[in-house]
Amino acid sequence: MSTDGDGLLKALNDSQRYLDIVQKQELGKSEAEWLIETTVSNFAKYYNSGFIEYRKSVAEAGDFAAVEWTGRGATFKDVLGREYIDCLGGFGLFNLGWAHPKVVGAVQAQLQKSPLPTQELLDPLRGMLAHLLAEITPGDIQYSFFVSSGTEAVEGAMKLAKLYTRKSGFIASVRGFHGKTAGSLSLTGKAIFRRPALTPQNNVFHVPFGDADAVEQQLRIAREVGNDIAAVIMEPVQGEAGAIVLGKRADAEIDARQVEPLPRT
Repeated sequence: MSTDGDGLLKALNDSQRYLDIVQKQELGKSEAEWLIETTVSNFAKYYNSGFIEYRKSVAEAGDFAAVEWTGRGATFKDVLGREYIDCLGGFGLFNLGWAHPKVVGAVQAQLQKSPLPTQELLDPLRGMLAHLLAEITPGDIQYSFFVSSGTEAVEGAMKLAKLYTRKSGFIASVRGFHGKTAGSLSLTGKAIFRRPALTPQNNVFHVPFGDADAVEQQLRIAREVGNDIAAVIMEPVQGEAGAIVLGKRADAEIDARQVEPLPRT
């Protein structure tokens, strides 16, 4: 990476070209092809080269990789105008579809007033969202802990479980995925993610997904040998493992009494 004046000037020129592209609603054929080549190059050189190797949108897209551009509702188009049905929804982010007019309108209205809170004064939106969540979540859950990613949510849950139970161990499932930060990565049940990072969290035990008997056996073993278990964490549906649904028997038979329940907060 260059730190001299020429490097800064190039960065300014590149950023202006990127902004010009962002401002456009439609792209010509040459612009679209340039954007595809630039996106593939940027991912390979500066972001995540693994995407280039295993994403079907790149490896099986023919002459030009599929680079998303715009969408409405349940469909979207790439920069070449090829249309797709969105069956992933940004891992749940697009639960109301692409560019829902009420969502876009609310975001635009807020951006014109304040794009982000100061972190010093009270901002009304976090309070509003926490209130709404308390009204619709089950049981007597009252407080919310807002984060920016799923792995942060798991890390927060791990800390809460350890603080409440004064125990440090966890039981998770084989092939489960819980995130890539240190604690949640330790819970993840796939070597391809765990092994390269040399995960530091000890006292984590993995059992087959959906096997209630294996969970209860691990809890008994943990008590026998003194490995105190703070919580059992599993996905209702394993996504990274291939959309595997937790069976009804496993859901019903895991004896929750063997793990001290967390307070409803």
